[in-house]
Amino acid sequence: MTIFNLSKEAADLSTIDIGRETETVPTNGLKMLFPFGAHDVGLLRFKGSTPWEEHPNDEFLLVVEGETTLTLRTEQGEISSTAKKGDVLVVPGKTWHRQDAPASVTLMFITNHDGNRHLAASV
Repeated sequence: MTIFNLSKEAADLSTIDIGRETETVPTNGLKMLFPFGAHDVGLLRFKGSTPWEEHPNDEFLLVVEGETTLTLRTEQGEISSTAKKGDVLVVPGKTWHRQDAPASVTLMFITNHDGNRHLAASV
């Protein structure tokens, strides 16, 4: 058995200042913790607006520190909700989504290894 203390694991993360792309950001704010079947479990600390992304399966997000606004693109239009420390977000698979965090937020994520897609945040 392995026990992960998320606060201790996140202690050495820097805050990534995300512009509108994730392909070129430094990785000092990202820590992969372990593989979980076809998924990756890790921590991410950032501020700014992420690009739109889509995953083939549901994505699990736990707000470890701070807060973030998650926006989903649905058939009814864009829907946004703000999550704070301790909140869990489940993003449905095959749903375009993005996050906005004006101040630093730290998330634990469980997401697919493969099959993820990204678009510029302004699209």
